Amino acid sequence: MSATTENINSEPLPNLEPLRTQIADSGYELTLTDKSIRNVQSCGFRGGNLNLALVAVNMLIDEHPTTLRGWMYRVVSAGWLPSTDNKHYRRIGRIATRLREEGVVPFSWLVDGVRSTQKPSSWAGLDDYADVVAESYRKDFWAGMDDYIHVIVEKDAMAGVLSPITREYDVALSPIRGYSSLSFAHEIASTWNKVDKPIYCYFLGDFDPSGFDLERDIKDKLDRYTTGCEVHWIRLGVNVEDFEEFDLLPLKTKPGDKRAAAFIQEHGSQCAELDAIPSSAIRQRLRDAIESHIPHEEWEKLKEVERTEKETFKATLKKLGA
Repeated sequence: MSATTENINSEPLPNLEPLRTQIADSGYELTLTDKSIRNVQSCGFRGGNLNLALVAVNMLIDEHPTTLRGWMYRVVSAGWLPSTDNKHYRRIGRIATRLREEGVVPFSWLVDGVRSTQKPSSWAGLDDYADVVAESYRKDFWAGMDDYIHVIVEKDAMAGVLSPITREYDVALSPIRGYSSLSFAHEIASTWNKVDKPIYCYFLGDFDPSGFDLERDIKDKLDRYTTGCEVHWIRLGVNVEDFEEFDLLPLKTKPGDKRAAAFIQEHGSQCAELDAIPSSAIRQRLRDAIESHIPHEEWEKLKEVERTEKETFKATLKKLGA
């Protein structure tokens, strides 16, 4: 249930300027409206948790959808949490739970790609079916493009951050969830083997021994199962330049990691998770990469053809229903 700012007793609402000033004195400018601030206050936060919740919501407005870990990184980078330790992760998690359960923050703003519910599709009737099928129809714009695009991401949760872009451009998105199985790699390779054009695979993963070794592993498996394909592999992030561009908090390699020595020799000792890059920035980077393969005038013409085909299909299905 969304929090309300109505005052039942018609008493004057409290002045929020002292609260804004207190947060500004800590080095952060709060851009939330008074109504949004009162919605957050209505969740019952007190003291430091109230200020932290306000700043976190302010950041989430610009960054959603994002992961809980990515949200925590924004807060830590702004100096509102001292580190990315588990106790601070749990603290921001508790704040996120209350904000969502009170209806202040939509659940869809924080993504979790691992857990999902499966159910066969069903419809109320043929008219309902016609509407859904027509809206779900996508014309294969890429059939006429010079290149084929595929996106591979290390983490399932980050797939939820990237999927608004891949859905918009009808691009394949494959989260590998750690080391890829042979079956999954073969599935991707089988698709690529049917493509008679250059393939551009964009990879996104952590900047650490595991992230680079996972990338090597999936590349090796795909090389093993693809035949005669021209594949261009591009790592979109995390890259070494991102540490300076986004002022990423450097993490240390995990103690006892046997891959650490080789990683440090090639890439240095600093590590970072993909979640640490602002979600809006990583989505824009992916958008730019995809659009570099698109002739925009031709793309717009195809979108118009798709709209016409949807309308025709919908009208035909409704006639059959009648």
